[in-house]
Amino acid sequence: MKEIIKNIFFLLSLVAVISIGVVSCEIDDNTGYSTLVTKTPTITITPAFTSPMTLTENGSKYKFTVKLSEPQIVDVKLNITQISGTADASDYTLTSSLVIPVGTTSASGEIQILSDDLKEATETLTIQIGDATTGNATITPITVTFNINNLTSGDLVVDMSWATDVLDAVGMDLAPSAVVDLRLLLVNSAGQIVDAADGASFETLTLSGANLPNGDYRIAADIYSTINAGDFNAPITLDLNLDFNQVGIINNTSLSFPAVMTNTKACDLYRTNLATVKKVGSVYTITKAVSYLIPDILTWKGTDADYPSKVTTTASCTSKTMTGLGFGWMLDWWGEIIVSGGTLSYTTTGNTITIPLQKYCKTTYNGAAQPEYSIQGTGTINNSGAFPVWTIHYDFIQSGSSIATICLDYGWPTPYFEAIITTNPAGN
Repeated sequence: MKEIIKNIFFLLSLVAVISIGVVSCEIDDNTGYSTLVTKTPTITITPAFTSPMTLTENGSKYKFTVKLSEPQIVDVKLNITQISGTADASDYTLTSSLVIPVGTTSASGEIQILSDDLKEATETLTIQIGDATTGNATITPITVTFNINNLTSGDLVVDMSWATDVLDAVGMDLAPSAVVDLRLLLVNSAGQIVDAADGASFETLTLSGANLPNGDYRIAADIYSTINAGDFNAPITLDLNLDFNQVGIINNTSLSFPAVMTNTKACDLYRTNLATVKKVGSVYTITKAVSYLIPDILTWKGTDADYPSKVTTTASCTSKTMTGLGFGWMLDWWGEIIVSGGTLSYTTTGNTITIPLQKYCKTTYNGAAQPEYSIQGTGTINNSGAFPVWTIHYDFIQSGSSIATICLDYGWPTPYFEAIITTNPAGN
């Protein structure tokens, strides 16, 4: 009997020991893997503006974003302060500090230039984003300087901002101003640009009530530059927004232009007209009016190597082309028929035209194919009259030989061919 009780006691003791062992194995001893490791990441500051930036006292807001290279287990705080300048708290509001919360990687702040109707000299403001008090991260503070112009009751201020579908189009998450650099234009009724805002971010244009003549104007935009995403490049759609402000009269009047442009025409040959502004004294009438300016296909008439000529020019952001140069001479004087080609590329610099050496046309003579012709030349542009006049000296090159030089032996007066052409429909 004693032996049975003893065995039962032993078994109970063994079960208890095993139970304690199982329980002790389930208790977390904090010796395994853990994500709660304090590191020192870097901070990147991305303002939606450049320095220095010229602003007008019109209530505009300008954002900046700070990003951590990786999330932290503690908050990361940055201070934003004015470090110099003549502006004070009555001229602007500023996010004084930013906190990137635990487990996140970014935070945003903004500066707003306040409106007032005081007659003041241009003020300056320099802010610093980040300083030595920032903990739990490595930061290189940046400074941004603003020049703040006075706004008067007769001035109309136009702010242009934009958004893009760059993430959907090419798979890149970029700020709008990093995707495309737009110009904001003021265009008169004759189509001439009378003022332009051309910074590296969102644009502001002030229509001066004192200096701008009464009349009808267009607010327009064109593209100064845009990104090229290489193998992933694709057209990027732009949504534009215009905000209008005039002291005491127009407050934050906005016009939206969804999908009004793409970034495929990145040069000043292409212009998007967004709105019309009629100015009478200090009164502005604003109307949304979208239209597009594209390069004209121009017809030039005149004489070309002593023959009547009709030359056509076209232009794009990547090239300028000319068709028809020398056609009359080639057919009549030289006696050959152009069967292909006849279009050349040229460049203009100021009032100078350059036609680099290039393949130009193929011909036949009495039905027989001839060696291909190249062409080269230079010219000048005269804009002093009612219509521009181009004078071009050029030469055909065949099998390495100058055709104009060869023609000297047959009575041609000069070692080049001369075209004098104008856009006047009546010719010279």
